[in-house]
Amino acid sequence: MTPFSVIRSAMIPSAGPIEDFDIVRLDGRSFLVCVDTANGVFLWDPSEDRWSKHRLDMPFHEDSGIDGIEVLAIGAVVHDGRIVVGGGADHQPFAQWDLESGAVRVFVDESQAGLGQSLGMELDGRPMLVGGDSSTSPRVRVWDVERRELHAELCEHHFDGLGALTSGMLKDRPVLVSGSWDGSAVVWDLRERRSLVEFGRYVGGLQGIGLVLVGGRPRVVAASRDDVVLGDPETGEWGEPLAWPDDIAELIEEDEFDDFITCMDAGLVDGRPVAVTGTGEGRLYVWDLEDGSVLGEPLAGHNGDVSAVRLTELDGRTAVITAGRDGRLLMWSLDSV
Repeated sequence: MTPFSVIRSAMIPSAGPIEDFDIVRLDGRSFLVCVDTANGVFLWDPSEDRWSKHRLDMPFHEDSGIDGIEVLAIGAVVHDGRIVVGGGADHQPFAQWDLESGAVRVFVDESQAGLGQSLGMELDGRPMLVGGDSSTSPRVRVWDVERRELHAELCEHHFDGLGALTSGMLKDRPVLVSGSWDGSAVVWDLRERRSLVEFGRYVGGLQGIGLVLVGGRPRVVAASRDDVVLGDPETGEWGEPLAWPDDIAELIEEDEFDDFITCMDAGLVDGRPVAVTGTGEGRLYVWDLEDGSVLGEPLAGHNGDVSAVRLTELDGRTAVITAGRDGRLLMWSLDSV
């Protein structure tokens, strides 16, 4: 059984492949904000398969002496009917822009480190943009988009740069979960602006992080280069890694498997908890988080790395959207999961 199939595809109108994307809803429609490896920012309208390129103004103050812009990680939200984006890269700290006009809303703070991860979210109905440092001893910063001010600065638990961020609810608490290249993960309470639980380091560093109900209980889902694993947000303990199919497990045991995980997202599909991982050779795997197995055969959807993956609701059904270093966006149906 193949649990999903391509229902839509698009090629970014750029010479640079897609590095990252985020999804927003505006006027009842979904839009993707994408960045390429040449720091270009694009908006894709899936309903009309229409692309538009957007120039962002210089995010550094005039007296900085810096005349370049670098955006390889991006988050997006909607505020007052307009798309607002936040992003940066290894050598550029977080900044915030109005997408349509390109005007800077929040300038770079040069005392901060470069950006490794970014995402858009809501906190008690207010749009927020989150940025996670790419440096050692990284910090996670949550920006209130309406007020254009820092809501929270979260730190002290990671030692290496951030490889993954996700937001969600833990019981009645809005939380953020951060994962680091050092293998650590932290669940943060966004109202109280403090850590709730810290997970020990998982071997291989974290390429993706999620928060989903499994068996009626909240679980942190993490992906390293080699494994997918569930963690208990009450105890901060990791479980055993989920089982690869026998043929892949044998290659891993013999150290002959080099199709490493590059990204992951997790969520519910018709009440069933799943994770979707993308790999360095363009394959996609769907994981059943209830029984810990891979569903169906892997799909070779991209030519080269899968750079980002998101589970989302689109036209009333759950879909997976993947971006690849081949410049393509692919939209997958999960109807048969």
